[in-house]
Amino acid sequence: MKKYLLSAILLCCSLACFAQEQEPEDVLGPRVTQRNHNELSGADAVNSGFGIKGGVNFANVYGDDADALDASTHTNFHAGVYAQFALSQAFSLQIEGLYSRKGFETETENRFDYLEVPLLAVYNITDNISLHLGPQVSVMVAAKQDGKEINMDDLNTFDYGLAGGAEARFRFLRVGARYNLGFAGLLDEGDTGLPLGQDLKNNVLQLYVGLGF
Repeated sequence: MKKYLLSAILLCCSLACFAQEQEPEDVLGPRVTQRNHNELSGADAVNSGFGIKGGVNFANVYGDDADALDASTHTNFHAGVYAQFALSQAFSLQIEGLYSRKGFETETENRFDYLEVPLLAVYNITDNISLHLGPQVSVMVAAKQDGKEINMDDLNTFDYGLAGGAEARFRFLRVGARYNLGFAGLLDEGDTGLPLGQDLKNNVLQLYVGLGF
């Protein structure tokens, strides 16, 4: 997972540097649209607006029982919408609504589908690079083992945690990397039939692309 995160950071930096080189030619392009968004928010900042986003999840679990489980990464997707509200030239708040597939793999594939809502504080390092950090809540809407639906009665369907990452913008395109750390255990009580211990929690690395409007 570390190599994915390093690759994502390098990609964000490369795109941001390219975008900065193009800024003199783009004065009448994306910045005009960004200013229109800022008029709605009442702040003169480039980091406001709304759009769609989606990308890949590299999901696994952590906790006291994770080592014994010897789980491997489950790769899937997330997709949804976002709205960003500028507070100043450097700071903004971003709220998202996402459909996100998480899980882990052992001898079986264990997948958990969530509706999640991150609320992020966004800090602009430059006009093109920003850092994101904040809480998120998630509700499990489906669970499968090797493609077959399983009973969620014994699973903890509510999760809460922390999300943080970095993002680069070029015109209306956003490219970013984010790490999500869940704080609630997957297992509630009882026998789910899953290879779950008492202390397993979600962790997910997300790479995404977004389009702003």
